[in-house]
Amino acid sequence: MKDKILVLEDDIVIAKSIQIGLKDNGFEPQISTRFNAAVQLFEQNSFDAAICDINLKQTHDGIDFVKKIIKGKVPVIFLTAYSDINTIKRVEPTFPYAFLTKPFNNNQLILTLKLALKNSTKSGVIPTDVIQDTTDFKMTRRELEIIEHMSLGKTTKEIADNLNISPLTVSTHRKNILGKTNAKNSIELIAIAKQMNWT
Repeated sequence: MKDKILVLEDDIVIAKSIQIGLKDNGFEPQISTRFNAAVQLFEQNSFDAAICDINLKQTHDGIDFVKKIIKGKVPVIFLTAYSDINTIKRVEPTFPYAFLTKPFNNNQLILTLKLALKNSTKSGVIPTDVIQDTTDFKMTRRELEIIEHMSLGKTTKEIADNLNISPLTVSTHRKNILGKTNAKNSIELIAIAKQMNWT
């Protein structure tokens, strides 16, 4: 049985591109370019995940949709051209599984979606057995900085440039962070970070 994915994206060209990519990878996507139409779709169907643009150039945006309609029922991946601090603050309470900045790579989106579906309890929170002993989470200041950048969807190179360190150093920190938290991947790590109030 194919996973059903709701795509809320006001740019029809991007929406169609996502739809084609999802179909090619065995998903069953339904797209909407309008907030109200997406509400109707979500209420009338059983979806496994949602991919939401943030800025819909309408009265309500993608964050409103996730807060008011999805309400943690399925994992969410946000897509946006904006990564300013105000947008991040509005996104945080929705506990998204990922936050991808445009332009994004379709392969990255597919991988992120597969991981979100695999690790999701559809509650918006990582399974409790992932967090076995929070006392083991002794993060350094640098590690917390890197986690913060990861939660903003930054690449290893972008993090390295922002913190004035080498990409190899960032990669080493990322590996150590995953080891400390027992997270299987970056998505689990970011979910844990939200629960621990690291971001």
